[in-house]
Amino acid sequence: MRTYKILVVEDDPVYLRILSHILIELDKKIKILQTDNGLNALEILKKEIPDLIITDWDMPQMSGIEFCERIRANQDFKDIPVIMCTGINKSSENLKTAFESGVVDFVRKPIDKMELMSRVNSMLKLSESYQTIKKQKEQIETEKYKSDQLLLNILPQKIADDLKEKGKTKPELFKNVSVLYSDIVDFTEKTLKIPANILLEELNDLIKAFDAIMIKNNCEKIKTVGDAYIAVCGLPVPNEKHAEHIINASKDIISFLEQRNVLSKYKWEVRIGIDSGEVVGGIIGTQKYIYDIFGDPVNTASRLEHSSEMMRINLSERTYNLVKDKFEFEEKAPLEIKGKGVMKMYFVK
Repeated sequence: MRTYKILVVEDDPVYLRILSHILIELDKKIKILQTDNGLNALEILKKEIPDLIITDWDMPQMSGIEFCERIRANQDFKDIPVIMCTGINKSSENLKTAFESGVVDFVRKPIDKMELMSRVNSMLKLSESYQTIKKQKEQIETEKYKSDQLLLNILPQKIADDLKEKGKTKPELFKNVSVLYSDIVDFTEKTLKIPANILLEELNDLIKAFDAIMIKNNCEKIKTVGDAYIAVCGLPVPNEKHAEHIINASKDIISFLEQRNVLSKYKWEVRIGIDSGEVVGGIIGTQKYIYDIFGDPVNTASRLEHSSEMMRINLSERTYNLVKDKFEFEEKAPLEIKGKGVMKMYFVK
């Protein structure tokens, strides 16, 4: 039998000694916390959580009923079983009030030792059951939190919520979004010179920083493909400033790399391409969920990245028209882009 803590709240010193004596006789390992009023008892509860409370009905400053109501109102204390002692017969209405306040059992005065021992044993078993259920609930909540976080690492919040609530989610057309496509410059060449474990650590450090930048700028990471990083703004939650936010995120990525390269042994640079327009977003697969986007802006952003320069942000004319009054630009000479024809492009200064 483990060591139990029992809080005894009794203003009559004689009954306080009787209760303590019976409890020690029941089990010498029981730790008894005692006080003569409810106010002091509440202060004790702030420091120690007992397995059981035995309280008198009639006490100065605060009645036993008021004390129990205060306990029940506190989430930390509400599951502690309470035995109430009373020396007079109470009406059924009073007993109803007592049960509603959180009282689980009663003991009549004068106290019968065997009755008290029996009721205390029962309440301690109940307390153990409460604690077991509480721990199981906490474990379930912890596992649920872990699974929710894992899902959010794979899917956007709204899509994850739809899956949890409805068990499915449908592909959706988003008419006004901006897509960012970035690629690490000379990544393949560098992989031949950097040990694999260090390369993975470096890449992970970069991706973690990019992810944080996306969150900061209200953008949504879609995926990484090797050293390519793809993100979007304007889905699944519409955002009228999608182009502005995705450019700010791009500028933050470049700023982060410039600062990191000053101190880091390994230097990394990116090229970034951005386009805006309509895309379709949805879950691909059934065994391993992947949220992906499809549409002309995705392909165009990739082409713009290939036509960009090291540590520069290359915009399409569509994106430029959305933010031309928000940033400074350098217009490039139009280029022939595979599958797109001749395109106007703009570097963000």
